[in-house]
Amino acid sequence: MTEYKVGDKVVLQLPKIGCNALGKQVLMLDKNSFLGVPVSNDIVLGKLEDFQPKEEKIKFTPEMKEEFDGLKSRYADLYSAMDALMEKDDHNVLKKYLFLDSLPDNANQYQFSLAWGNPSRIEVIEPEKYEIKIGRQYLQLNKSNVFLLASDLGIVSLRTELTLDEVKEAEKQLGIQGLQAKWHEAAKEDQG
Repeated sequence: MTEYKVGDKVVLQLPKIGCNALGKQVLMLDKNSFLGVPVSNDIVLGKLEDFQPKEEKIKFTPEMKEEFDGLKSRYADLYSAMDALMEKDDHNVLKKYLFLDSLPDNANQYQFSLAWGNPSRIEVIEPEKYEIKIGRQYLQLNKSNVFLLASDLGIVSLRTELTLDEVKEAEKQLGIQGLQAKWHEAAKEDQG
């Protein structure tokens, strides 16, 4: 039992004593014994934490994380932070994530509350971005968040690599279907 020390919580598979089957038990080791009986390696199944599910990471974009950190520094509790999100016009990325993208099951609000309780669960990820080409034109986004189709890529203020959420918004703004399919095609070409 050299890998365990006094105070470790371990799971044991205890033998049947008389007509009582003890089964799996959790105990804190005290000098490698249980009720004064030495614990041998063959009944130790492992440490308790090995039997508990790992916490899933909550994926935030860098913008979401920045807004989250700002809220966390200003508000002591989740209720106040959610109230501030509803009332104020800043924190637009989190507001969209929590109140528009979360419908109908409020899953994002649940994830946000888990992150609030344990910020170490947050994993910052960069969303995938691809260029959408339609014939000789590219889907572009200007600084005013207006989407357009243009062939001139020399304009610095226009973005051409877009996330899937942005492409969905472009379909709404432009009244064009099929942009999401083009985004997925670009993703396959980029990976292949």
